[in-house]
Amino acid sequence: MTDAVVALTVGARILTADGYAVVTELERHGARLRFSTGDVRSVNYIQIEARTVGDDVQAVHSSLYPWWEQLEVAVRRAALFKQECVLEARTGYRFGLPELAQPGEPFFPFGDTFGLSLAARYKAMSKVVSFERSVDREVMRRVYDGELASHRIAQRTLQRWDTLWAEGQLRALVDGRSIKDRKGFDALDADFRRVALEKFAEYDGSKSRPNLQEIERQVRVTLKQSGVTDPHLPDRLTQEFLSYHWRATGSSVRAQRSKSLRRVSGHESYPAQHPSELGTDLTLANNFVLDPLRERAINVEVGVIHSIAARVIHGIRVFPRGARGIDVGLLVYDAMRQFSMVVDGTTIDDFRWCGIPQSLDLGGNPVHVGRRPIVKPDASIQGVHYLPGVAPTSLRSDHGSIFVGEHFRALLDQFGIELRLSRGKKPTDNPHSERKMEDLERAYQQVPGYKGRSIHQRGRFIGIEADEPLLTAEELERHFRRWVALDYHRMPHDGLTLPGAPGIRLTPLEMHDALADATGRILVPQHPDLLYQFLPIIWLAPGHAGVEHKNLTYDAPVLEDFRTVRVGTFRAQDHAMPFHLDPRDVTRLWFRHPETDRIHEVPWKGRHLIHAPLVDVVRDRALQRIKERGGNKSINKTRIMRQIIDEIGELTTAPSTDEWRAKLAAAQMRWEQSQRDHAEVADAHRALQVHAGSELTQVLPRESAPQPARDEANAIDFDAAFPDYDSEAI
Repeated sequence: MTDAVVALTVGARILTADGYAVVTELERHGARLRFSTGDVRSVNYIQIEARTVGDDVQAVHSSLYPWWEQLEVAVRRAALFKQECVLEARTGYRFGLPELAQPGEPFFPFGDTFGLSLAARYKAMSKVVSFERSVDREVMRRVYDGELASHRIAQRTLQRWDTLWAEGQLRALVDGRSIKDRKGFDALDADFRRVALEKFAEYDGSKSRPNLQEIERQVRVTLKQSGVTDPHLPDRLTQEFLSYHWRATGSSVRAQRSKSLRRVSGHESYPAQHPSELGTDLTLANNFVLDPLRERAINVEVGVIHSIAARVIHGIRVFPRGARGIDVGLLVYDAMRQFSMVVDGTTIDDFRWCGIPQSLDLGGNPVHVGRRPIVKPDASIQGVHYLPGVAPTSLRSDHGSIFVGEHFRALLDQFGIELRLSRGKKPTDNPHSERKMEDLERAYQQVPGYKGRSIHQRGRFIGIEADEPLLTAEELERHFRRWVALDYHRMPHDGLTLPGAPGIRLTPLEMHDALADATGRILVPQHPDLLYQFLPIIWLAPGHAGVEHKNLTYDAPVLEDFRTVRVGTFRAQDHAMPFHLDPRDVTRLWFRHPETDRIHEVPWKGRHLIHAPLVDVVRDRALQRIKERGGNKSINKTRIMRQIIDEIGELTTAPSTDEWRAKLAAAQMRWEQSQRDHAEVADAHRALQVHAGSELTQVLPRESAPQPARDEANAIDFDAAFPDYDSEAI
């Protein structure tokens, strides 16, 4: 018997203590078996060991393991031979079931169909097996050597086997002399073993884990309720049995859940072969961060987007607890933009450029030849970790609500990204993303505020209580990016190998290089205003005072030409115009001029009167409070704005509850992240202005290969019109 992974299907043969059994139905938690004894009952999957016995048996019931495996091969073979003789005489089938019939079975006179007595069948069986053994060279050699007295098997011997099988099935047919000095679990009461295995099967990670003493108590209570009052249970052997099967189910709830998921995980994989096939996930950070408002430690979430094939991390962000659709959308933005990571103290001398458009000047930057970089010093790139962006073709995620939300799905449809969802509560369907979160554990441990992966790893004093200088959310995010650039991207990965070289482990950056060589140029979205395609679009009608949204009036000089816009200018049904709104900073809107294709900021008129981050949550609460007080009924816009400013000031400067302090802390984090994102857009525009009109240097994808003709269809033209907004997608 050898360990193996077997495909359990209807019709599979399983060896049990009650003889052979055949799978008749696969149920949710177990398989329904028909036994050679005639019984039909369900058996939990955890009771089936994936072990082969010969060429025909797919698995072994746990009631036989490990006792059965401890027997010598010859002893097991002899017991199976005896059982087959008994079953064929009784049923007409060697394995006891019509579903497992061998060619020609049943043979005369075996089985009930021919009408002979059991004694007559064993008389015929004696002649058959004696003849078969007479032509078996191995048996006859043992007879010649004196190991066997005769090759014949008498009728009385067969009838004795029948009696033994009726009393104890397969266990009773094992030669007692072979196990004289061994103690297996078969010495324990059979009902106790059965009830204990059923009890162990209940702990699949969905229930809290008791100790073994409680498990034993529950088993004994169940036996007593079923009428078994005095089972044979030697103390030491009982504890060994319970300990063995408890370890098999998993020593912790997490281990139990993991083992349970393995039994229901998919049997087919969908390997990613292109760097554009990405995966993403969100998880609660294993570090506390500082809330400056309350001066206390708070929890945050970490989002990661990565290449499944190359394991390269394209984006990592820290969010307040309760991430929203726009947050995960920004992870996709990080993967697509030109500069994905800004890391102090790093350069690009370890990364080969692939997929860079001809419109970018990279003449002074290092380029790889093979795996060795040719470094050209350029002070302008010091302190920047460049990572090429990529246009994702697919995105794999779990079944979280933010991934199936309307905004996120519309965003992916806008860019033609296929969303591949794993099944609910099945993290094994998205293993690479789950592993990324495991990899982050090293980054967590390098900074103050580490709280461990579980309560069992947590120290008595953490963060402020331990006088640790906790990082802010921005500092933690910066640390993650630095760790990715300096550590993770440069560490060999066990899962990254090349065909023909299984012993060589590649780093994520090296694997990205190899895949880029194999799959060709990577399309990189390079438009500096890419960010605004990830923001929701609202339609507002302009007036002489500007545009109004949620009682906030926005205005800018760019709207002068659109004060009296005609119906149908932007959409057919009215004279509304599209504006981009960032929920993380509602003090401004953004408008794309249809002629220049440039994004322009449209600020709120009262923006200069507040000194606190204004996100959508704070704005909505202020408007609600005004409504509750009976305000906002005046037609004077100035008075309305004053009321809103007063309410926002009261909410932000003197929060009355812990709930609002937590919301303000989250608002501050989102607002700061919004400022950084929009500042990077401004920097991209300034960089473009520097390069405008200059002779741009073309970078060869390979130093040794000639530059192919430019693909005009896939080339990115900065002078072309920005793609139209999809109003239906938001």
